[in-house]
Amino acid sequence: MANGIHKYTPVEAGNLQLGQAGYELVAGGETVNADTYVAITVLVGTEVIADNTASGTVSATSVDTSMWDTLSTVEVPEGTTIYGRWSAVTMGANDTAIVYKG
Repeated sequence: MANGIHKYTPVEAGNLQLGQAGYELVAGGETVNADTYVAITVLVGTEVIADNTASGTVSATSVDTSMWDTLSTVEVPEGTTIYGRWSAVTMGANDTAIVYKG
């Protein structure tokens, strides 16, 4: 079986990015770790960054650290979606995100 980026056919990969496998709403310091997650969209952030834009604090454990790093307390602007493959995702104390399963 292929690993990493070659694990899925082009159609399967497109479906994963669209959230076809479902999602979980993560808020208030909560951690999800029951699935593999492929995208995180920050809905509510409480940290103010440049230009009065709010961001949410995201921590996520990489499924494959040879492809991308584990995220350790990264500020992601509201409305932004980040992609990867994570086994666990934690949001900041007052932040909210949709975390897509893959």
